[in-house]
Amino acid sequence: MPEVSVVVPTRNRRRLLLRTLGTVRAQRDVDLEVVVVDDGSADGTADAVAALGDARITVVRHERAGGVSAARNAGLASARAPWVAFLDDDDLWAPDKLAAQLAAAKDEGAGWVCGGAVTIDRALRIVSGQLPPSPEVVWQLPAFNSVPGGGSGTMARTSLVREVGGFDPALSNIADWDLWIRLSAQAPLAVVSRPLTAYLRHPTSLSHDLTSVRDEFDHARRKHAGARAARGLPDSSRTLEWFAHRQVQAGNRRAAARAYFDLWRRHDSRKSLRWAAVALVAPGPLRRRRDRLSLGRLPRWWLDEAEGWLAPLREGAMELSGTPPPPRPASAQREPHQS
Repeated sequence: MPEVSVVVPTRNRRRLLLRTLGTVRAQRDVDLEVVVVDDGSADGTADAVAALGDARITVVRHERAGGVSAARNAGLASARAPWVAFLDDDDLWAPDKLAAQLAAAKDEGAGWVCGGAVTIDRALRIVSGQLPPSPEVVWQLPAFNSVPGGGSGTMARTSLVREVGGFDPALSNIADWDLWIRLSAQAPLAVVSRPLTAYLRHPTSLSHDLTSVRDEFDHARRKHAGARAARGLPDSSRTLEWFAHRQVQAGNRRAAARAYFDLWRRHDSRKSLRWAAVALVAPGPLRRRRDRLSLGRLPRWWLDEAEGWLAPLREGAMELSGTPPPPRPASAQREPHQS
């Protein structure tokens, strides 16, 4: 019986998926199974996975795409291990991600566990990062998402995820946050304070549709109004800020400007109105500023550790992009400043 089931939803990202699966297959000191949920791909995904010849990997095939939450839930239904971890088809894991999280969860008697994450570009350069949350911040989950790594950064007891209902099919962009809120109400969270997940930043990695994200946010806001009230938490604009910042990071000028303008309209945020103009005219400086501030909050050893397991993967990044990866940025080489 495997210790951990890894669920990987995918659709038409065969080349990225194979690199992602490489970091799963390289996991050390853990018995695992992998459930790849092919959500209506038309690029030969299932055949490419079968060609790996890894008996630990099975493919659940959907002829029609049902969305990321439905795909994750299908993988959850097939999971046989007592622990389950979800991994998006373009993200990457440190080689001891599962073992470290499994040990932390068992040591602390936790029902779920997260770690830290770095954000990388297509050449696998570290451009930003996020430390895991403190217990005080976890308490505020019904107001905003503080768990790094998106859907790829956590592990939980399989029975617990099933008990709380899995992923909400009405959500996609913030489905992970919604699940973390429900998990936090049922079980304590353990934290591994290391960079265990790399989130790949690229234009197709998120929705550009502000309306869909706003609708999802309003759905989650109504859904967890009772949890916020019980914890004495006010409404927060941070989820919409996250969406706006992500559009800047992806270089989507108009989507970013619309998102910042919506923040100004909904939350009377003067700075958001200013950022809307900057995002439309010159998003590059705004993106670099936010990345610089993010890197500045991370300790040197953190960046060095992430660099250590990302460096061997860069040859694959070169193949995907068609060009040699640039050198590591100076901001990730020197001692980070404090902001």
